[in-house]
Amino acid sequence: MNRKECNKLAATFEKNVCDISREETNDQVCRYVAAAKIPKHNAVLADMGCGIGTFILQYGHRFSQIFGVEYAAKIIARAKERCAGISRVEWHISGVEAAGRRIGPSADLTVCMNVITVPNPARRRAMWDGLASVTKHGGHALVVVASIESETMIENLLREGREIPSDGLIDHDGALQKHYARDELRADFSRAGFAIKRIGKAF
Repeated sequence: MNRKECNKLAATFEKNVCDISREETNDQVCRYVAAAKIPKHNAVLADMGCGIGTFILQYGHRFSQIFGVEYAAKIIARAKERCAGISRVEWHISGVEAAGRRIGPSADLTVCMNVITVPNPARRRAMWDGLASVTKHGGHALVVVASIESETMIENLLREGREIPSDGLIDHDGALQKHYARDELRADFSRAGFAIKRIGKAF
């Protein structure tokens, strides 16, 4: 999806975009954030693909400095409006890949939800590198991606009989989205320099 197409989603973001922080109902995200053991003082958050700012609204009070990164200017404008009461946010209209270079290794917690799902392998690799470059040594990353195991389960439950491609690229309403197997996810985290603490469900 290009920037023009992303900007078109700004007005209907809640209806047409999966906003994990808003839609998960079992406090899983809250538990993952707690497990990161964020410093009590001078903690830094980088929300890479912040959308309309839902995660920042929910957890921003725990951080002294926040970087909100979003590819589309109209979406980030909505995030700024919604997060107007939080003064310590530095907003970046940027892709995840470039934002890492701009911000540098600053974040105690880097969050990236439902973003590294583009079909192009080189771009996904650059996104993983972007996450790594913004996360400080000893920091944590909370990443949510689509699961190939969940997609397989849904296909079986619905008995649609659709074969899951070996590359994990699933067509959803005409748009290809990358779905990850656990081993593949571990490999991508490791290549980017992360040590995995836990792989679990967001819902």
